[in-house]
Amino acid sequence: MKTQKTTINLRTWMFLKITPAVLFWVYYWMCTRDSWSPAYMYIQTAIFAAAGLLVGYQISYAKRKDIFDEFAKENLKTTDSICLKIAYTLMIIAAVACIFSDFSGEIAGYCILTSILLLTILRAVIFSIIDKKGM
Repeated sequence: MKTQKTTINLRTWMFLKITPAVLFWVYYWMCTRDSWSPAYMYIQTAIFAAAGLLVGYQISYAKRKDIFDEFAKENLKTTDSICLKIAYTLMIIAAVACIFSDFSGEIAGYCILTSILLLTILRAVIFSIIDKKGM
């Protein structure tokens, strides 16, 4: 019996990690809407459950399969180091936005979730660039 080893492209894997961030942003947007319909509750629950299941699947898949080799782990460390500096900047911008919006909780949530979304996108792009150039 021949076993087929399936591998996933690391760049693809990094871009797949953007999906839960998008789903959480959509969930927050639906929670902060002014209009209301009973169907929204079911849609919100489905979106939140899908995001949670996707995160759980990604974590379990990464633990079951050793998808990062040593070179990729080093690239990921470099990427995360760059992203930490970007996250620091984005959170300062979010804090300043909250100050000028009279500490609106809704604005704070949008700033934080948009920062998370931008950070996951930038992480995937930076990892792809570093991985492609072989730094």
